[in-house]
Amino acid sequence: MKNSMKILLVAVIALLGMASCQKEAVQPVEPVAQSENVRIEITSPDAMATKAIGDGSKVKEVYYTAFVDGKPVASLQSKATMVDGKAALNLKLIKNMRYQFVFWAQALPQDGEVSPYDLSGFYSKALVKADYQGKANDDSRDAFCAMHEILVQGPVDETVYLRRPFAQINFGAADYDMLKYLELHTGLESETWVNSIPDVLNVLDGSVSSSGQALNDVHFSLSAIPSGEDEYITVAGKQYGYVNMNYVFASEIGETISAKARMVNGQCNWETELLPNVPVRRNYRTNIIGDLFAEHASLQIIIEPAFNDPDFIVQ
Repeated sequence: MKNSMKILLVAVIALLGMASCQKEAVQPVEPVAQSENVRIEITSPDAMATKAIGDGSKVKEVYYTAFVDGKPVASLQSKATMVDGKAALNLKLIKNMRYQFVFWAQALPQDGEVSPYDLSGFYSKALVKADYQGKANDDSRDAFCAMHEILVQGPVDETVYLRRPFAQINFGAADYDMLKYLELHTGLESETWVNSIPDVLNVLDGSVSSSGQALNDVHFSLSAIPSGEDEYITVAGKQYGYVNMNYVFASEIGETISAKARMVNGQCNWETELLPNVPVRRNYRTNIIGDLFAEHASLQIIIEPAFNDPDFIVQ
């Protein structure tokens, strides 16, 4: 009987020991990574309600994506509507993570039109490719972008300011009022040729490059010149007839390109010579100004000292 009790006691102790070991072996569940509320306000400082060229009012939607250690985050890829040059994002981001957000804001294509910007590489590589085959004087090509880094260490409320990735190339005519006086400005259209420009922008690192074809002989086709409140452009305090405008990608440090413009009105046409070494730089205007319509005439006035014979006599 004692032996039976001893065996039973040993079995109970062993069973309790196993239960104790099993309890100690259970590991606590790893907590889910903590997230923080993040609010990002996106704004274009140039956005105004004037509807003038270069006021940013054409921009209506902003695309965004995020990268962590150079890899895109699929759950943080989308777009938002911009109103009066602003949009707000409310996101949840993982605490103690560093994110690189890239933004691209552009106009909404009109019915039947295709955007001049190819965004097929934007979400995965932050690439934007420009299609320059279009009309001159097209302000719907205006766009803005930014890269913004966020280290999440608590709730975040930040403002991201977008900037243009372009140079704006303008032609201003000092002799435009003479054209108006002769009523030759009615129906005036212009076109542009530019060389040596990039067509690919990396929004993540800010670099520009060429896909090959875009480096040479880019042609912005005939279109009506700016009008209304955009009829004149002011450069260094002086007004010029605003006869041509285009946007092209440019780097932060700047480069030089070649450019020329042609203006037609159905009766006459005026063409500038190809201008080499035209400086362009990101988010800067390049203004090409001068007499674009008039030819400089050299006149020599000679007064003959003698009169013809005979004199006219009236009695």
